[in-house]
Amino acid sequence: MSTSLARTLRNVWKSGLKRSLRQIALLDDTKSGILVGQDDFGNKYYETDHPSEIHLRTRWVEYKDFWGKDASQMEPGWHYWLAYGTDTPPSALKPEEKAIRHSTLAVHQPNLTHTKGAYVPYNTAKPKLTSWEPKVGIRG
Repeated sequence: MSTSLARTLRNVWKSGLKRSLRQIALLDDTKSGILVGQDDFGNKYYETDHPSEIHLRTRWVEYKDFWGKDASQMEPGWHYWLAYGTDTPPSALKPEEKAIRHSTLAVHQPNLTHTKGAYVPYNTAKPKLTSWEPKVGIRG
């Protein structure tokens, strides 16, 4: 049996069929790991220490909304942990160790890039080039 197939079957057994099918639908390797924590948005963060796992691929997030993934719906502390900035996940920090946001939005505003609601800057500079406009007249 190939190592990829054996690894996939092992992880399906550990993770369960529902999580494995969800990860296979994402065209991602089926991973099994330990649930490290969950943020206020409902995203779940996992980590594995299996020796066959490639370095820097041992932490991942499963977004609450399967079809509408939005990285802006990830708290900064969890983003820092996912990027290997620290080995201590935010769920393991004491309340006095957690960073306090000085300004927070009451309601999360989603990232509108590539949608009709995306920000488009208005250009106020006069163009340096103009297009040629032919003028037709009667010669006489």
